[in-house]
Amino acid sequence: MSGESVFEGELGTLDCVLLSLGGMVGSAIFVFPGSTGRLTGPSAVGAWLVAGVLMLAIALCYTELALAFPETGAVAVFPYETLGPSPAIRAFASYLEGVCYTVGWVFGISVSALAIADYLAILVPAAGGHVPLVALVAIGAATLVNLLGVDVTSRANLLLSALLLAVLCAFVASGFARFRPSNYEPFFAAGPVRFFAAVQVALTAYGAWTAIPSVVEEIETPSRTVPRAILVSLAAATLLYTAIVAAVHGVVPIERFAADSAAITAPLGVAAGAIGLPWLRSLLAFGAVIAIFTTLLVGVMSAGRVLFALGRNDTLPRAFAATSGFRVPWVGVLAVGVVAGALVTVPGYFSQLLVVAAVVGTGVPYALNILSFVGLRHYRTDIESPFRAPGGDALAIVAFAGIAVAMIGLGSTEIRWSLGALAVLIGSFVLRAALVPDAIEPETPTDS
Repeated sequence: MSGESVFEGELGTLDCVLLSLGGMVGSAIFVFPGSTGRLTGPSAVGAWLVAGVLMLAIALCYTELALAFPETGAVAVFPYETLGPSPAIRAFASYLEGVCYTVGWVFGISVSALAIADYLAILVPAAGGHVPLVALVAIGAATLVNLLGVDVTSRANLLLSALLLAVLCAFVASGFARFRPSNYEPFFAAGPVRFFAAVQVALTAYGAWTAIPSVVEEIETPSRTVPRAILVSLAAATLLYTAIVAAVHGVVPIERFAADSAAITAPLGVAAGAIGLPWLRSLLAFGAVIAIFTTLLVGVMSAGRVLFALGRNDTLPRAFAATSGFRVPWVGVLAVGVVAGALVTVPGYFSQLLVVAAVVGTGVPYALNILSFVGLRHYRTDIESPFRAPGGDALAIVAFAGIAVAMIGLGSTEIRWSLGALAVLIGSFVLRAALVPDAIEPETPTDS
């Protein structure tokens, strides 16, 4: 990072913890327990716990990197600074990391926004007939809040996350109050292959903690706050997810996950019906709307700042490095909102968007930045991070194992869509490199 920063350290530990939790606890926890229950029965509780532990290995790698290179949009900075002496390779890796990360968030925002109408329709039935419009309004609102500054975004997220956590705790308490141990028999309803497929599904619900490295330049005392916030938010999400899944299986018999489509697509709603409290279904719908909107807030914030980082290192046009009077990278934030808004006008491609978000937007960025962690340890020996992740290369191997688990079960359709998206992104880089050769000639790391 060169020159004086345009950002200020405004975010404390609580802000960062709830930004991370607000991003993680979104639509996934209202849907995915049905998929994991179908795959492996009550042992899905263990699958969610294992997924949280595997994600922790990835997060520890990112934490060391974020404090070695504490820049806004840092996830795109790591490859640029660590992956060897070749300027072209480092620029390409930075571009691929940042753009794939942004693509993952843009598609994730679109998918989440499309889902918001289904939950809102429980409270306001007319919303069910206007899915794209409701999604556009939600994305527009999240973009506007982000344009007003990180402090406004953080305050909105604090309030909404507090309400959401209260709703989910009420659900968990109600579920355990009517818990039936017989629903856990048999505990292992399938073999290890299906168990790890359930881990794969659960892993995708944990990724939004990367919002913290993305705003590291805007965090007060990052050397202390970043490790605490990432570890606390991941631990809290793991415990909350595991408790929710345990409560669902405690009130919903195992056979419902095989025979009842509603138990797969709306497991918390089915659980609320089994608990027998009429108010709980409406409360969960309210919680789902809040959860999705906090995910939109965090997604627009994170992806917009990663585009800023790519503009600042000239991997994308310099316009992306512009900031507003609110110290917001407004070009990136607006670009994320506009593209996500355009995608929700074609809801027929919902499943394809989800595939690209999961593979291109999650697997590729994680893999590149775990390589960056190895590069930091072995190539950038001139850099000493204030946080030293335990395990070194062994930690990187565990982190790669987590990614491998996340990719289990990909079918030909998922592979085709993912390869197609990657081909488009790589082609865009090659075209820009041909038109603007200076874009792939960054300074060598030791000179930066």
